[in-house]
Amino acid sequence: MNYGKMLKIASVQLARDMDKFAQQYGLTGTQMTILNYLSENDGEHISQKNLTDEFAVKSSTMSVIIDRMEKRGIIRRIAVGRNKFIRLTSSAEKYVKAIQEYFENDNKRLVGQFNETEKEVIKRFLEQIGEKDA
Repeated sequence: MNYGKMLKIASVQLARDMDKFAQQYGLTGTQMTILNYLSENDGEHISQKNLTDEFAVKSSTMSVIIDRMEKRGIIRRIAVGRNKFIRLTSSAEKYVKAIQEYFENDNKRLVGQFNETEKEVIKRFLEQIGEKDA
């Protein structure tokens, strides 16, 4: 059994599903995930570097994503010294509830049939393969 291949197929399907949902709001799945992360951490100082680290992408990639979201008026960058902090705008708030519901329902669909012990194993597995230095 090739777990890596199975994980890749699952990852691609999850991304397609997310993109399909996000499309109705004129967003990408990645933008939707960023909005969700920002809403979950509302009030905290989330920098562009925090987002780059959290989503394990190059800083140039995150910069392009943030530029597009800022041009759309759903986030704003606040420069403080050399840091750029990211905040949701009031325009983004209309998407947040639907995005949160999407992720809640998706989690139920993905792991709803598993008990707490099994969910912990899944969590550990995903954390292990997601480690940057692995």
